[in-house]
Amino acid sequence: MLERYKQQYIGKNIQFVFVDDDGTVRESDQTIFRFQIGFRIAEVHPFFETLSFLEGIQENEFSFNCVHLEVDDNEHIVDIRVVGQEAGILMVIIDHTQYYQEYQTVAQARNESIIKAELIVLKNKELEERERFKNRFIQNFSHELRNPLTGIVSITNILSATDLNVQQRQLLDFLKEANTNLKSMLEDILSISMMASGKLALKEKAFKLSSLLELLEFTYGNRAKNKGLQFSVDVDERLPEYVEGDRLRLYQVLTNLLENAVKYTESGTVSLTVHVNQKRANKVSLHFEVSDTGMGISPENHVLIFESFSRLDRYDNKGGVGIGLTIVKGLLELMGSEIKMESHLEKGTRFYFDLTLKYPLYSIKKSLIKSKGRIVENTISKRDKKYRLLLVEDDERVQMTLFKILADTEHFYIELANDGARVIEEVINNTYDLIVMDVNLPNASGDHLTHIIRELPFGKVRDVPIIGITANAFDEDIKRYLRVGMNQVITKPFEAHKLLEAIYNYLK
Repeated sequence: MLERYKQQYIGKNIQFVFVDDDGTVRESDQTIFRFQIGFRIAEVHPFFETLSFLEGIQENEFSFNCVHLEVDDNEHIVDIRVVGQEAGILMVIIDHTQYYQEYQTVAQARNESIIKAELIVLKNKELEERERFKNRFIQNFSHELRNPLTGIVSITNILSATDLNVQQRQLLDFLKEANTNLKSMLEDILSISMMASGKLALKEKAFKLSSLLELLEFTYGNRAKNKGLQFSVDVDERLPEYVEGDRLRLYQVLTNLLENAVKYTESGTVSLTVHVNQKRANKVSLHFEVSDTGMGISPENHVLIFESFSRLDRYDNKGGVGIGLTIVKGLLELMGSEIKMESHLEKGTRFYFDLTLKYPLYSIKKSLIKSKGRIVENTISKRDKKYRLLLVEDDERVQMTLFKILADTEHFYIELANDGARVIEEVINNTYDLIVMDVNLPNASGDHLTHIIRELPFGKVRDVPIIGITANAFDEDIKRYLRVGMNQVITKPFEAHKLLEAIYNYLK
């Protein structure tokens, strides 16, 4: 029985052909191809021309693999074994058509898989390159915009301290509001870039939550009033006075929500609600909610509004760049929360989220209050002495505003260096109580100069306090400037009181 099966299966795939020394077919079992007896085999297919060099190879054996043969419209992929005999050549033809086709299919699928994988890698590289380009563009854009904005903000503050008539005061108020909006937009764009690159880290510190809410009530209460809207704030009496978290990012979330609510509400009410969900140990779960009676958002756009730079057509005339809710979503995810919403067209919208924060112990709260008192006390007590200050800044607009801010205090003798190459010579040949150093300078960067100063062998020069001012607002940049020896770094645009507070804090 076994022999019968062998003949049935093996016999169909193997053909034996005997060819004499002249290349004439003498015998063939015709299993795969039909070779005419007495005809030269080279006339059957060009491949067999290669057998001519095998004449006289008695008892030698050669193999040819994966040979494509088409004889009388009968095409097969075969392996051919050629064995030399006394009177000619024995050819053993083994049909592997199905095997080679399956192998080719597998190989093709594997090659396609490799190609797809390489395309994915290339696509990822392209996306990474786009992301790097976007981040570089945003960083450069932010840097270039911060210098003129610093001048605008500073000059606006200086003008506000002068005698103005009612109309001028009103125009100045409009300018201040425009400055605030521009600063907020700039910070939002920077935050988007930092979140996209994974470089945005939370800075958790204890802060007074009630003061934050009072600031929001004052700011948006006035904005709502100017627009003819009612603004209400509902705060739970159980709310802790101090909490521990990232105050700036929470403020950014709430301002974006309130900004949208006021912007897209033409009549009715905007409200902010903060309730306590639960307190456990030293943690508190808070429920924040911003609601309005504005235009509302259709269900099909509920996802779209959280995408970067997306605005709905019906809101195009309201201005903005369409990133506020993207920032809200990203920041809350960083803080372990999630933004949710309910909205109905022409009826209004409600955004809400739950956030868990720590609240510090009594001793920490007490130290916070004391430390604030010391800052104010020290700032006032230091105003009876004049200090020598080196101002290192190359932008004439920023120079003018910094000179005005510092000169108005009447506490400083100010020397100016507008070229990085002059700074080391100045600090070696003169004695300064403090240096205000811009980071981006011609011929030498401020962080490089700071590093050199910290390495000088003169103790009095080496230890002089250095306050850096920069338009580079990425956290990694700030950390790098601090590592090289800057005592504090202030990002542009800055408020005059923040710069003065930093200067007074380091003067002895």
